[in-house]
Amino acid sequence: MLASAWELTFPSARLALARFLVAFCFVWPYFNYTLVAPDSQVEINFLPVFLAALLLPEVTLRERWSILLALPAFGAAFLWGGPTAPLRLAVGIVPLHFVLNLTRHLRETGRDLLPPNLAYRTLQIFVCFCIAQAVDTQLFPILPGWLTNTLTNILPRYSGTPYDEFGIHGVQGWASEPSGAAVMGAAFALVAILQRPSWRWRVLALFLALTAVNKSVYALMLLVLLSIGCLATTARRGYALMASAPVGAAILFLIVRSARLMDLRSNLLLNGASSSTNNELARITQILAPLGQFPRIYKPPMLFGGIMLEPMGLLPLVVGYGSVAGIVWLLHILRRNFPLRGVPLRPLALVAGAILLLLTAPDFISAVVAFAFFMVPVRREGPPCEETS
Repeated sequence: MLASAWELTFPSARLALARFLVAFCFVWPYFNYTLVAPDSQVEINFLPVFLAALLLPEVTLRERWSILLALPAFGAAFLWGGPTAPLRLAVGIVPLHFVLNLTRHLRETGRDLLPPNLAYRTLQIFVCFCIAQAVDTQLFPILPGWLTNTLTNILPRYSGTPYDEFGIHGVQGWASEPSGAAVMGAAFALVAILQRPSWRWRVLALFLALTAVNKSVYALMLLVLLSIGCLATTARRGYALMASAPVGAAILFLIVRSARLMDLRSNLLLNGASSSTNNELARITQILAPLGQFPRIYKPPMLFGGIMLEPMGLLPLVVGYGSVAGIVWLLHILRRNFPLRGVPLRPLALVAGAILLLLTAPDFISAVVAFAFFMVPVRREGPPCEETS
């Protein structure tokens, strides 16, 4: 009797805790790990997902081919990569492998990874907080001091003061920087639209408000991608064309008036690809350099100040440190989890894939979850979200 009770309750408890850990990393993807280990350089909050993977070994180990195909990639990184290459490959591969498996496992039993409204409510709170930050830093203080001090302690590179006196750099929400906040908002928006397709325009309006106060180049680029994806997924083309006019006008206004783009352009004209523009162009190097060195193992260059330009995005990571074996593993993942006919809202699925593959850190759990929500095929009656109108 005790054994039967254990089988009925303990697996459910482990599953519930694992889902909570993944959801927590989805809404809070940054954490200052120097509070735990003073010498730590970890910024992205992916470690709870490793704990979730340990809690559910039956889920972690269910896709044997994914594990077997990843071993040669780890071997290549260990033999020919730098001392941190195997570890970086692991923190990119393991969370994605586990979140995909967990999403598949839950959908096979008629459940989903996140509660229905979590992404939308998180996006609402995030945008409201970013607007409050903009008012607090540019007009008059409204955020309590204890909140700013707490966020400064628990978030890496959080700042309660403006980045510059001209207001060119925007707010960061509870991310480590404005660009990270833009990717967070895009991940929240993608999942929210998939769960409630009829809310796509209100979600896009929220992201438009986020872009206005975020002011990063990433936010502008992601706004364009999300807008195109929303227009491409609507069933009523007439309404889509009508909606595209004000949305396009708002995007064009933000691009034309973007002091951030003007500042980057001025720095490039004055200093070329050096000096103050190095930080802006570093992300391009992190994406293109690993791909350019294929099939050789990537040797990350060092930026002024001692910063190593590690691969940005899942594709540069597995190509740079896994070479041909990494490509084989990634193709297996895409083929296994991305059946074109079974993916809802395919244009937005491509946006989610582009974010994780190229535009953000491969262990960024918000992007991993958004990718999994679109990619994993649904194996039950009915979709995991509302039908689009």
